Amino acid sequence: MTGGYDTLPTLLNAEKVSLLMTVQSGVRDYLFRGALADIDPDVSELVRHETARQARYLILIPSESTVPLAVRETLSSAFHNIYAEGYPLEASRQLTEAEILDYGARLTEYRRTSDERYYKGTEYADIVEALARRRAAELFATAQYGPDKLYVNVQPLSGAPANNAVYSALLAVGDTVMGMDLIQGGHLTHGSPVNRSGKQYKIVSYGIDPATEQIDYDAMRALALEHRPKMIIGGYSSYPHVPDWARYRAIADEVGAFLLADVAHVAGLIAAGVYPNPVGIADVVSFTTHKTLGGPRGAVIITHKRRWRPRSTAACSPANRAARISTRWPRSPSRSRSRILNRSPRSSGRPSVMP
Repeated sequence: MTGGYDTLPTLLNAEKVSLLMTVQSGVRDYLFRGALADIDPDVSELVRHETARQARYLILIPSESTVPLAVRETLSSAFHNIYAEGYPLEASRQLTEAEILDYGARLTEYRRTSDERYYKGTEYADIVEALARRRAAELFATAQYGPDKLYVNVQPLSGAPANNAVYSALLAVGDTVMGMDLIQGGHLTHGSPVNRSGKQYKIVSYGIDPATEQIDYDAMRALALEHRPKMIIGGYSSYPHVPDWARYRAIADEVGAFLLADVAHVAGLIAAGVYPNPVGIADVVSFTTHKTLGGPRGAVIITHKRRWRPRSTAACSPANRAARISTRWPRSPSRSRSRILNRSPRSSGRPSVMP
């Protein structure tokens, strides 16, 4: 982990940098300096009260999690100060973690070939995003599709923008989409009339069998044959049963539809190996990082279809966002790494779910 700017020859050592950034006594530079409690005691007090509330009460919705302090620490890091619009070099997808973290090689590469960003000053953002992509690929890889065969995008700000990017990449406005009815366990982005998905696309909703309270795949197939959707969505906000991804795939193939697996609420269970992994079965998989994965607010898109990578990439940036909030990247790979390393002897080598 050597070879970064901290080891390069420089005219400004730490003492000189510190001196240059110090405000001399009596000089007003109109910059905010000091702790939050000093600058804005009202907001500081609100933070204190909210921290105490969360410590005393457990009031969670399915989309919430209590993240480790390290996640919040990194969210306030210096990465917050930069724009990182665009992407690291495409070739970094094939690098191992050790190669990504070879600062000397990566910084030399950056100076010689630049990257696919809109601005300079993103050399370390490139490294941390490449690291996040690689660790996500390793975590969700399967026997058939190893990490080198997966195309990962870690730029969506949350689950809804991730799903919007998939819609934009694979569909035209007005196309027919089949998703689970919101009332029966689906999600707003799967076709609710109050959501963009329900306003811009023709939605056909499937549901559960009232007798078994499980998905009726025969009824789903009948709906698909009748309406011929361009995309079928598997995934839920409040459905406690395990999906049959093979049935989803068969129905999608029969009508020529894309299959999107939105596993936002169960991604941590998939990482632990206790829930079926749709990677390699669904055409595209999306999930958030701030629910059962215990990471920062953000989302991930994975596909094993090489030909779709350019469309999904462009649909995330610049189509759905002007600039990425890069403070989320450092915590995303850290949470993925902690799950890879935290292995349970009873899980046959699979990563176990961490708090």
